[in-house]
Amino acid sequence: MNLPTDYYTKRQRKLLKNHRRMMLLGKPLMQARYGQQLAETAVTESIPEFEQLILHISYIGGSANSMTDTLVEMTSLLALYRVLKREGKPVAEIGDLFYEIAQAQVNRFPKILRHLIGRFYLSRWNFRRLQKKAAVSQKRQYPGDFVIELVPSQDSQSLQGINYLECGIVKFFAQQEAAELTPHMCRIDFLLFPAMGIQLSRTGTIAQGCTHCDFRFKQ
Repeated sequence: MNLPTDYYTKRQRKLLKNHRRMMLLGKPLMQARYGQQLAETAVTESIPEFEQLILHISYIGGSANSMTDTLVEMTSLLALYRVLKREGKPVAEIGDLFYEIAQAQVNRFPKILRHLIGRFYLSRWNFRRLQKKAAVSQKRQYPGDFVIELVPSQDSQSLQGINYLECGIVKFFAQQEAAELTPHMCRIDFLLFPAMGIQLSRTGTIAQGCTHCDFRFKQ
């Protein structure tokens, strides 16, 4: 199957704008860790890194796949990772920084809005929507895509959990020789879901060497 090769490049201007916004959000956090000069260098040098990565992001269905946005956001952090690695920063330290950046992203949204999103996420309506997404993903139409299966609640009409059988972030980061970073990205889930009022439990992830990521949710 021939995949579109220009989906991301056609949207480069918007993607770069969003990348710069994320870097400016993280700049004060980098200043606190590394000082102003390195923070400014990291922000500046991450931009051409991100421009290069845009050419290689896996096409997984474009705007029809909500995980496309997640993959692009992780690519922004991947660009920053490359810069900080050149500066000799250890991956665990970079992972801690990225967790702080994710926290700053979450804090931009009011708590009541985040909890409304969480209630929607576990709703019956969203469960039906996710069932369709899971069925599409299991066709494995796009090699770089996520593949999921749902775990229904006891009433079989709402969501108890999701098993990620394949992870697009794991695949893409491995292609970009950044597999060591991927487990640190998994930590962010334990920030995002509680921010929506959802209790998350998980015994392991693909990035940690498990066969799948077993997300389990509770309101």
